[in-house]
Amino acid sequence: MTNQTTRVLELLKRFNDGQKVCIEVLKNDILWESKSEKTIRRDLDVIKEVFPESFKLIRGEKGCYKAITKKAFEQFLNERNLSLLIQTFSIAQRSDLFQSLDIDQADKRIIESRVKESRKIYEFKNKPFESKKDNYKLMKKLEHAVYYQKHISIRYMVKNRVEEYKIKPYKIIFMKENFYLACEVEACNFLFSLYRISKIEEVIDSHKTFYKNREIEDFIKFIQTPFARYRKNFRKYLIRVILEVDKSKAFYFKNKKFLTSQEILEIKDNGNLIISYQITQEIEIDELIKSWLPYLKIIEPLSLKEKIRKELQGYITI
Repeated sequence: MTNQTTRVLELLKRFNDGQKVCIEVLKNDILWESKSEKTIRRDLDVIKEVFPESFKLIRGEKGCYKAITKKAFEQFLNERNLSLLIQTFSIAQRSDLFQSLDIDQADKRIIESRVKESRKIYEFKNKPFESKKDNYKLMKKLEHAVYYQKHISIRYMVKNRVEEYKIKPYKIIFMKENFYLACEVEACNFLFSLYRISKIEEVIDSHKTFYKNREIEDFIKFIQTPFARYRKNFRKYLIRVILEVDKSKAFYFKNKKFLTSQEILEIKDNGNLIISYQITQEIEIDELIKSWLPYLKIIEPLSLKEKIRKELQGYITI
């Protein structure tokens, strides 16, 4: 375990025990012996980065801090958050991305041990996960390009042939058990594309940098599915979908957002739910609707209702 990891864990323990943490006092502590105030503040910053609302400065006491609530850290260690941590760690291992995590080897072994223990309690079922042996090198190149806003070219597999695209990479997105590169395509004016990283054969660097388009950044935050479609002024073209969910399945929609834009508009007297979604094109909600038939019906748009009706008729007559 690195020295900084040991110090940060000790700070977490003290905050969690409700203790006051003062920089001047820490300078005399054996863990921070000969450490500067700058080093101590860096240790505190590590905690602040992970738990932004975890502790605060005590008014009238220079350089002294306390946890906002003792539960701030206890809540982080509940079953749900622990399961998310384990899943994230498993994803990194399965996709060969664990190498890219800047963690000391001793710390990795501790995490691996904790994950191994968790498997006595948890069992995670995942959809097929795409991975390549050279993921690490390719991902590091993409991370570098995204961070420094570098123009790059990618060689991308399309229908059994490789094509080359010049792009401006914005974000790496993990969605539907796969990694995607969200980017602006250089050949077009602010045209947005999602490229599945498992299909990228090569990344070609360049020294040219770019400025991000704010609307594309906004669109990336809005993305709900891999089928999201971008066009300039995209919010102007969003499609409102309204569904009625049968009361027998209302529980699931009350307790889970199947798309981030999901909003419950009404709970009817009979217990049915009226729910709305904002999507960029109708294909984004196809899977959701078909997976819950016959327990929901489409209120609007009528074009989507007619499309689904024709598809179902086609299945029946096959």
